[in-house]
Amino acid sequence: MTTGGVNLKQQLMKELDGLPPDKLTEVLDFVAFLRTRKVPFVPSLPASSLDRLTGLVAWGGDALADTERLYDEST
Repeated sequence: MTTGGVNLKQQLMKELDGLPPDKLTEVLDFVAFLRTRKVPFVPSLPASSLDRLTGLVAWGGDALADTERLYDEST
């Protein structure tokens, strides 16, 4: 967290020291806004992770006929 050899937090504190109170309030509001905008990290997986799901369902057949057969069996 350094920029040009100066600690970023120290640089920020130095800048804050030079601001009038009304601007400090504005900075505080902005910090609160940044905290509410923070999005939780959601890990993503590559599409190749779905490869393990292939072959679980047989292709082909007649969906309508299968549905009618299930309906007829339950009545």
